[in-house]
This record gives sequence, C-alpha cells and structure tokens, in this order.
Amino acid sequence: MTIRPIAVSGSIATKRALSSVRIAGCKLPESYCEFAATLGYGRFGGLVIIYSGVPEHPDSILVQGARVRGFISDAVADDYFEFEPDGDEAVVGRLYPFAASENGEYFAWDLNEKRADEYSIYCVGARMAGLRYAAESLGELLEKLCSASIKDVMGPGYAPLLPTFEGL
Repeated sequence: MTIRPIAVSGSIATKRALSSVRIAGCKLPESYCEFAATLGYGRFGGLVIIYSGVPEHPDSILVQGARVRGFISDAVADDYFEFEPDGDEAVVGRLYPFAASENGEYFAWDLNEKRADEYSIYCVGARMAGLRYAAESLGELLEKLCSASIKDVMGPGYAPLLPTFEGL
C-alpha cells in the first residue's frame, strides 16, 4: 500500500535512534521503526494518531504510550474494561499503546506475542469497551484500516480510511 503524505512531520526519528528505544524492556517492532523513520509522528487516514518515535516528544510512544497504559491498567483495576471479543486480563496486562484514534480507540502491541521483529496488535475500544485482535504488524493494520476490514478492527460504524498521512 502506498501512503500519500499530506504534510511533513516535524518529529521524525532515525532508524538508528529508534533501535535504542525500549518499551517495557522490549525493542520497537520493525514496521513501526520503518514508519517512524519515514513519515514520523502524525495522523493516518484522517483518524489515527501514530505516536512519535522521538522519546522527548510529548506525544511519543514513551510518554503517551506509558500514560495510556496507565489508563488501561486503571480500567482493569476498577473493573470497567471489557475484554470481549478477543482478550482477557492477561492479554491486556501485556499491551503497550502506540497509536490512538480521534474517536477514543487505542492501538497497542502485545509485548508477549512477538513474531520475527513484530508484536501482535490489538485495538482497545473507546472507553475501554472491548478488545479486538487487529493485525500482526503496523503495515497490516494500516492496510486493514483502508479496507472493509476496518469493521473487524474498529467496529461496524467505520468506513475504510484513505491511505493518507498528515505529519504533525
């Protein structure tokens, strides 16, 4: 899939810098590193914010990812996280967020499900209302979001996104 850039990001990390970043002690997935080194931080398809790979950025995977991970932990502890259709408390405890939709969904890697240089990706529903398996890589996720498969990932109310990227 070819992604059409609309605006250039002011927050692009080098692949070398990204290779040293660790989330919960784990390396970043290759598909994210490629994306972050090429397009950087911004909005995909007019809807999904991909967090910055630059650690100091306020919307980075380290800063925002940890913040959202805390929200998810609180939702589980306070018993309002809905695990269906594809999760349970163990899976949710392994998630690390790297993106968010403007409608409140979060996309997160399962740090225990590593395949080659990738982690399985799950979509956390808005207001923690459900957990859906989404993809095996960022590239696969973006392809699904641009097709009818978006309904399987984000829910029946979504139409396919355009493969655009607006750097922020």
